Amino acid sequence: MGQRAPTTILVVDDDERVGRACADLFARQGAEVTPVASGKAALERIRRSPPDAVVTELDLPGMDGLTLLSQIRRAHPDLACVVLTDVPSARSASQALRLGADDYIIKDADSADQLRRALRRALRSRARETEVKQLLVEMAELNEAFLEEMGNLHRANLELEARLSPPTARTGAWRMLVVDDEAPTVELLKALLTSQGFDVDGASSGEQARALFAEHTYDLVLTDKNLGDANGVDLIKEIHAVSPETRVLLMTGFATVESAVDAMHFGAVGYLRKPFRDLDEVIERVDEVLDDIKDEREKARYNYQLRTRNAEFVNRFKLLKTKLVTLQRASG
Repeated sequence: MGQRAPTTILVVDDDERVGRACADLFARQGAEVTPVASGKAALERIRRSPPDAVVTELDLPGMDGLTLLSQIRRAHPDLACVVLTDVPSARSASQALRLGADDYIIKDADSADQLRRALRRALRSRARETEVKQLLVEMAELNEAFLEEMGNLHRANLELEARLSPPTARTGAWRMLVVDDEAPTVELLKALLTSQGFDVDGASSGEQARALFAEHTYDLVLTDKNLGDANGVDLIKEIHAVSPETRVLLMTGFATVESAVDAMHFGAVGYLRKPFRDLDEVIERVDEVLDDIKDEREKARYNYQLRTRNAEFVNRFKLLKTKLVTLQRASG
């Protein structure tokens, strides 16, 4: 880590003794003091290389200290400035402070200690003000970037929605489980769904079903409501305890409004009537469920993308806000 640069102080006074005294005073603190004898020389020096602080007399040749202070403030509003004068007056003190002087000190026996304390306060205050301004600029830039990113994400979301079309049911990427205590029903549905390109397992009991979904993750389970060794409703609860994302279609021979409500209440996304009069209806119902799964996964990916992209902005904003509040409290 590099060493911190020394504080630079410009002393403006036509009395050379003042410049030497300030050099001796601040040399103990590792500061670099540059004395000049006029306001014109001071402005030229500041133009070439702005110091950290300026100490100026009011009674200067060619340009008085108040005029110098006014020009410094216009060009360098964050520069620490202290007036040190042997021609004090209430009027000049008021003008100096109004023009932006950080302090007004009368040359006397105690002026050295006063000047040291005044410059320390001024430098600390100006540093805080500079950091606050920088933080506000960074927050403004961050806000602009955040709004731009939000706009990009919104447009991306609209494009994503525009691209969403009914998914192909025969992708071969879906894994399904058929559970029914009637073996012919299991074989019928396995053959039907396999013919559509799905990866299908079958179980003829609750015990077999548990063993299968303990080893595999299924996108969709079709289960009968009444199994020989288990209740289909209880099986739904067990499936969702292991895999909450798995969809379940409940098969029942009593297709009524009450059946549909019960199926939803039990955690199923719908039901299928038995016996199956039209196998196309089974495929259509399965396709509807898969459409819902695809849509939900697309939305989940978008929400994840939104959270991860915004996380950096939020963290930076919180950090800047914390720094800003700390500096404002310290300035209070």
